[in-house]
Amino acid sequence: MCPPRPISIVVSGLLTALVITAASCSDVAPAKAPDQESAKSAEKAAAQETAQAPAKPTVPVVPATLAEAEAALDLETFPLPEGANSPGFRRMADFNYTVDKPAKEILDFNAQELTKRGWKEVAGSRREGQFSGADFTHGDFHLNLSVMKTSPKDPVMVKFSRYGNVSLTALPTPEGVKQVYAFPQSVMYTTDAPVKETAELCRELMLKAGWTPYGSAGDTAYYRQNAVLVYVNVMSAPGQGGKTAIMLTSTLLSLELPAFPAAIDFRYNDSTSEVSFDTDSSPTEVASFYRKAFGDDGWKATTEEPVVIDKKLLTIFRKPGQEMITITTTEFEGRTRVRIDHQTAVEVAEEELRSREGVANRATYQKGEKPEVAVATPKDLEVQQEKPYALRMRVKRGTAFAVGNAIVEALIAGGWSGDPFGKVPVFGTCSLKKGEKQVWVMATESPKSDPWVAVVGVGVTLKPMNR
Repeated sequence: MCPPRPISIVVSGLLTALVITAASCSDVAPAKAPDQESAKSAEKAAAQETAQAPAKPTVPVVPATLAEAEAALDLETFPLPEGANSPGFRRMADFNYTVDKPAKEILDFNAQELTKRGWKEVAGSRREGQFSGADFTHGDFHLNLSVMKTSPKDPVMVKFSRYGNVSLTALPTPEGVKQVYAFPQSVMYTTDAPVKETAELCRELMLKAGWTPYGSAGDTAYYRQNAVLVYVNVMSAPGQGGKTAIMLTSTLLSLELPAFPAAIDFRYNDSTSEVSFDTDSSPTEVASFYRKAFGDDGWKATTEEPVVIDKKLLTIFRKPGQEMITITTTEFEGRTRVRIDHQTAVEVAEEELRSREGVANRATYQKGEKPEVAVATPKDLEVQQEKPYALRMRVKRGTAFAVGNAIVEALIAGGWSGDPFGKVPVFGTCSLKKGEKQVWVMATESPKSDPWVAVVGVGVTLKPMNR
């Protein structure tokens, strides 16, 4: 698994590839050899650049916790320009969207919103044009904003890349390495030591400094501490005279999911909040480890033992805020295959709503009449209804449960049996029955997303009635 790299890291990576491999292109005329004076000037400039490179801080910054990262900036609640479209659910540290507006307008919009939240644009970092963007800082935190328009017909693509708060030059490196360059998002060193020996020493130093192994891909090892993930890439560098290159980059995570100590091929995806790995340990050992690890963080397993579903073992953990973690283990080629899924309360609510709609959809194919059921909806709300058995409406913040309860009470007055919503942190579901018919009313009230109310009926046709 290779976690998504920030755009600026990718760019610097391409530059690094040129430095490392000294690649050339056969259809490009060879550059003219520099004269002696030019060579001296280039050497002098390189020496000055090396002299000006950031020195290692004497006191390394402690990697940020989730709470600290969220306090600096929460992309899950960051404002969007009108008409913006975001794929999937938003994350605190990982977010992108598209919008059909001029690139400069969107760059200015996001820069202004970041400035309102205490972020400072790095002088000289702004780029405009087809691939525009800028770098920002907030205390020790660094962020890159990329605004790209790949063609005149395509919408603008906006990407926030958060590097965390750790100075890469403060990370431990083997003795005797030489710094090639240093930027907030990427640092490169070279050494005469062999690649394998250097990689092993880098691992030893990272572990000693308190970093936890968090997967790998090719010649890159990942290490996590709190909510910061560091990539340590150790490779051969022919373009550097056959030396070994060490490249360090970092990113901020939206979750702090612990890694199983005996994991094989550990993979973490921040955009989907998912962990997967294989292990030679048993499902019981995996479950025991995470019961302890999650329990220390306030999670509680819903069952004493894993539940067997379709030859898979599932252990579900909940928090009072209605978040959910599901651990699924299966046997695969003599090993235990593990998948860990984290869902916010809103994601759990959306999944439950889809499940209810699935039941209602299957009922539409059953024989018999589908009587109309009047649903009392407020006059000032727009009702979305794509299917006859389901409707949904956005409501004003702080009113979701009141609107939901009003719908429930109207149904009860019409002969349906059920109870109004009780006190719940984020979302609730009310089940009502009338003979063989069933209606579910759901309401969500999350501080990080738009509140909504939905109604799903089984064996009925819902008809919104303004009141």
